[in-house]
Amino acid sequence: MQTARFNEFRIARRLRALNRGAQILLGISLILALNYLAAHYFKRFDLTQQRQFSLGAESRAYLQQLQAPIDIIVTIAPDSEAPELQRIRNDLSKLLIEYEARSMRQGEPLVRVEYVDALRQRKRTRELVQAYNIERENVIIVAANGRTRSIELPELYEAEEGQWHSFCGERILTSAILEVSKEESPVLYLLTGHGEMRIGDVHPTRGLSLMESFLKERGFTLRELDLTRVTSVPEDAAMILALAPQAALTPAEVEKLRRYMSSRNGRMLLTLEPGRKHGLNNLLYDWGVLVEDLIAVDIDPNYRSQEGDMIVRHFSEHPISKLLYDYNATAYFGQSRPVRIDPASLADESLSLRYLIGTSQKSWAEKDYRTQRPLAFDADRDLPGPLSLAVASQRSTSSALGLSISAGRLVCFGNADFLANNRFQIYGNYTLLINTLNWALDRNVFLNIPAQSLNSYQLVMSRSDLNRLLGYFAILPITAAALGIIISLIRRR
Repeated sequence: MQTARFNEFRIARRLRALNRGAQILLGISLILALNYLAAHYFKRFDLTQQRQFSLGAESRAYLQQLQAPIDIIVTIAPDSEAPELQRIRNDLSKLLIEYEARSMRQGEPLVRVEYVDALRQRKRTRELVQAYNIERENVIIVAANGRTRSIELPELYEAEEGQWHSFCGERILTSAILEVSKEESPVLYLLTGHGEMRIGDVHPTRGLSLMESFLKERGFTLRELDLTRVTSVPEDAAMILALAPQAALTPAEVEKLRRYMSSRNGRMLLTLEPGRKHGLNNLLYDWGVLVEDLIAVDIDPNYRSQEGDMIVRHFSEHPISKLLYDYNATAYFGQSRPVRIDPASLADESLSLRYLIGTSQKSWAEKDYRTQRPLAFDADRDLPGPLSLAVASQRSTSSALGLSISAGRLVCFGNADFLANNRFQIYGNYTLLINTLNWALDRNVFLNIPAQSLNSYQLVMSRSDLNRLLGYFAILPITAAALGIIISLIRRR
């Protein structure tokens, strides 16, 4: 009898153990299932008034079209003592979380974000330097398909009077993703045969090797073009660059460029040094640009470096120079010639011309620079400053629907050595170049993504207001405690 009861108790204990084991397994299975469903099927809600944590419809559409992974590498240290860097990292991290969430494919994001601390992750930093040629910290690298785009921190914000007022990180990041994910690279043709500056040349004042590396990293293809050996500009030419020709182009060469610009809605960048005949007057006349045989002289000490370079501090709000304008940045030029808008072109309604950069009030355009020493301003012969050193020209046509369509763009600088190896790494210099190419090629200009205002809220309260607020917050727990005490007393009775 006792043995039977013992067996019954033993069976009951085993059943209870099996029951507990089954409950544990079911609980674990439930947790795993919930985590799987949460990772693959989720909905994000942005409850902020300005929807500042949501991507725009345009960005979401582009992310849905991604076919290959995009790597975004942030090299901003997480514990930086600079409050500006902390704010940038905070704004970026919130935005990048949304990029990852919107690019999910089968539980894995196509936009892969990595944060790298250069001081602590030395090995990873060396790998990034070798892979992406990173020369400084506090940059954002966007990479895919062997192409890279580096984003400088000032590009992420719009500024007024030197103060950030809008965060445009979504526009910049989406543009970079589009840029590196494209299969085709824009082909830039650099003219040769007239003593131009050359790609691959490592000479400090005439070489463009740094510019070549800079552009290849950003997805451009560079080729040289001798117009005497071709009947027309190649069909795959996205843009023509004539960088510091030392001799004049022949009329036949100029005519090929004019046909390219007029009949094919071409794009051109000209950098014409002072004292050199270029032979491009007819082409420049077509586009309303006046480049005279003068030299820009600026005697303001705030506009001259110790090495004798001209410090450019005046920028217009054109897309090419707006970033430098917003942040009061500078560019460094050598000897320059003025580039003006041709007054005769103002009657041409199809042309839109804008000054880009200029000199100080204490400058002038010297006509007798070859014979006069020392240089001195002559009101009868020289042009008083400030002077324009670059002009952007755009021709537009009207479509059948009445829309204005771009029909070619030309940018002309009165200086070329700002692109040379010894000056190219200056922030203002390479920014002028890349912005010129992006504007001329319509890159990034069609992204209709507005910048987000940086709103800060401050709660100002007096001591009495604070005490009153604490009293309001205390009402609920005090009420709950009182009800508990009352119920406990009732039960005791």
